[in-house]
Amino acid sequence: MTQNKEFLDVEPDPEVKEAFAEAEQVNLGSQEQLIEKLEQHTETSPILSAGDIDANWEDADDVGDEGVGGSSPTPDQDIVEEIGEALGVTFQDNEPLDVLGKLEKRDEDRWELNPASADK
Repeated sequence: MTQNKEFLDVEPDPEVKEAFAEAEQVNLGSQEQLIEKLEQHTETSPILSAGDIDANWEDADDVGDEGVGGSSPTPDQDIVEEIGEALGVTFQDNEPLDVLGKLEKRDEDRWELNPASADK
């Protein structure tokens, strides 16, 4: 790729330069904040919002407005496999779609109903 040399020595407009500097600050520390949220909210994760990290996944286990099947789905909640995983219902590509059977099996095998899983 060739560069146009007439633009190499151009100084950007101060307002544009300031806007870019402000935009850089927006995500400063966001990775650390996400790690902290994941450590604080061990009962939930972005999985409950079908992997949408921007959704309100911290409250998806009890409020659920942006959770899978909630009243306010977000645009990134469009990957069928992630939605099924969040609901505990996954299928292989060649597996017949028996959603009711999967839901019944999922609910029968809940770890909360297994006495051996209780804290001792």
